[in-house]
Amino acid sequence: MQRKVSIIGAGPSGFALAADLQNRGMEVLVYSHPDHLRYASEVIDKGQLTVRGRIRSSAPVCITFDMAEVIGFSTTIILTVPSTGHETVLQQLRGFTLQQHTIIAIPGNLFSLIADIEIGCVLETNLSPYSCRMEKDVVVVMGKKSLIFIAALHGLPSRAVCDTIQELVPVKLCWCSSVIEVCLLNVNGVFHPLMMLMNAGRIESTNGDFLLYRDGLTSSVANAMVEVDRVRMEIGKAFGHSLKSALTISNDCYGHSFTDLVDLARNSGPHNRLKAPSDLKNRNISEDVPDLLVCWHSLAEKLGIDASPITAIIVLARMATGVDYFQSGRSLQRLNLEDVSRSELIERFTVQPDNMFVSQL
Repeated sequence: MQRKVSIIGAGPSGFALAADLQNRGMEVLVYSHPDHLRYASEVIDKGQLTVRGRIRSSAPVCITFDMAEVIGFSTTIILTVPSTGHETVLQQLRGFTLQQHTIIAIPGNLFSLIADIEIGCVLETNLSPYSCRMEKDVVVVMGKKSLIFIAALHGLPSRAVCDTIQELVPVKLCWCSSVIEVCLLNVNGVFHPLMMLMNAGRIESTNGDFLLYRDGLTSSVANAMVEVDRVRMEIGKAFGHSLKSALTISNDCYGHSFTDLVDLARNSGPHNRLKAPSDLKNRNISEDVPDLLVCWHSLAEKLGIDASPITAIIVLARMATGVDYFQSGRSLQRLNLEDVSRSELIERFTVQPDNMFVSQL
């Protein structure tokens, strides 16, 4: 029987996923918010979705602006909007009965902890399966990962559920012990904010006319990234995780073997062709600072870990953009963990090896 999947998010990741699933024989419905029609309108006007690069496809795709259609189309919903849009999606989902639905947030950035509605099963991944961009009505997929990491809010699902999810998601899934672990495996928080802020002058003076990784990830930027990465791994250690470096995680996800961050920036196909954004008003800051770095910072403070490298980035981002990300970001208060003690926090999200059947790479 042909499987149906609803996708919330008519952007590059959502459309790349839609094409990938349709190529594998699945029926897909893509939801676009009526106030964010930029890409959806172009695809609708052309009458088909064209994807080039690591995925190749040119076929019609069903697009809706009605959330009720999304809920009725499939009990499996994949959420591909940036985490800055999660609150808007939750507002739209309120009022629907979702006890029989599974929602997979790609990436999650602790979506499951801010979701205040009853959902049958909530899963979240650390990253999108794709490195992709939209060029008008065409999705260009520069890279497709070999694997991504995933976890459920309430412990590891049954083997049958995991197998079912794996059938739907077009890359290998590595199941983790908690959503905190998956959040810490989103290495965008290590890469993106520092590349943007340490290249801010170049971005604004050239309107982004350079390659962000190849030209912007120099040895000094890499040194700063290593400091942030150290804090990320220390947080993981407090929860019983032996997290690998951001470089190793990226290598594992893409099947690469780069020796350092500069090597990756210069030679990784999914990265070294990415143009820089034209200004600082970009999700590399507006998403990754409040929804990753603020979260990591709050966890580190609760755990008694020195988070000064992350503090520096969040403060610099505020000075550069005028946005107080400490106020707007996913702090422990926003994650409903403010009143949880250090010991309770560790107990709730610590590693449970007896319940794991898939070991982390």
